[in-house]
Amino acid sequence: MEEKLVENLKSLAVALVLALIIRTFIVQSFHIPSGSMIPTLLVGDFILVDKVTYRFRPPERGDVVVFHFPLNEDVYYIKRIVGIPGDRIQVKDGVLYVNGKPCRYQPLGKYTYYEKGEFHTGELYYEFLPRKKEEFKKHFVLKTGIQGDNTEVFTVPKGKYFMMGDNRNNSYDSRYWGFVDRDKIVGIARIIFFSWDSEKHLPRFGRMFKLIN
Repeated sequence: MEEKLVENLKSLAVALVLALIIRTFIVQSFHIPSGSMIPTLLVGDFILVDKVTYRFRPPERGDVVVFHFPLNEDVYYIKRIVGIPGDRIQVKDGVLYVNGKPCRYQPLGKYTYYEKGEFHTGELYYEFLPRKKEEFKKHFVLKTGIQGDNTEVFTVPKGKYFMMGDNRNNSYDSRYWGFVDRDKIVGIARIIFFSWDSEKHLPRFGRMFKLIN
C-alpha cells in the first residue's frame, strides 16, 4: 500500500515538473478579457501562446503577441506588432503608415459586436501590413470611431516594438503608452483552444481550435 502511494506521488511530481517546464519554455495559456483585438480575438477566448518560435527568429510585423504591460509588468497584454526596431510608425486619418508608406485596406462591410452591455458597430477591413521582401500580412482591423486616428511619428528604438490592437479605436496600445521591450514579449499567439460567450452563457464551438491570424 505504501509502495503504491510512493509511486503515485512520484508520478504526480514528474507530471507537475513536466507541466512547469512546458509552461515556462514551450507553451502557455491565456484568457482574453477585453475587446481590443476584436474581431481577431473575442472576449472569452482562451488561447495558447508559443514561447519557442522567438528563440529562432525575431518578432515580425503582423505577429499577435502576449507581453508584459510596460506600465505594470504583472499584467499581460495582447496586441499585434505593427512596428519593429527602426520603423517609423504613424496613424493619419485612421490609416496606418509604416516608414512613410500607407497600408492598403480592403473594405469588408459593417461589423457589430456586444461588449459590456452595449452594441458597437463599425467598418471592418482587411489591412495589408508590410513584412519583409514585399510580403504582406493580411489581417482584420475594425474601425468604430476616430479615437487614435491621428498620431505623431513614432520611431521605434533598437530592441523595442510598437503594438496596436485590431479594434483600432478601442485599443489602449503603443499610441498611448509607448514601446515594448523585446525581453518583455512572452510569445506569439497561435490558437484559440476554447471560447466562452458570457452573454449567452454558452461555448462558442465554432471558434475552438481556430488558428490566430
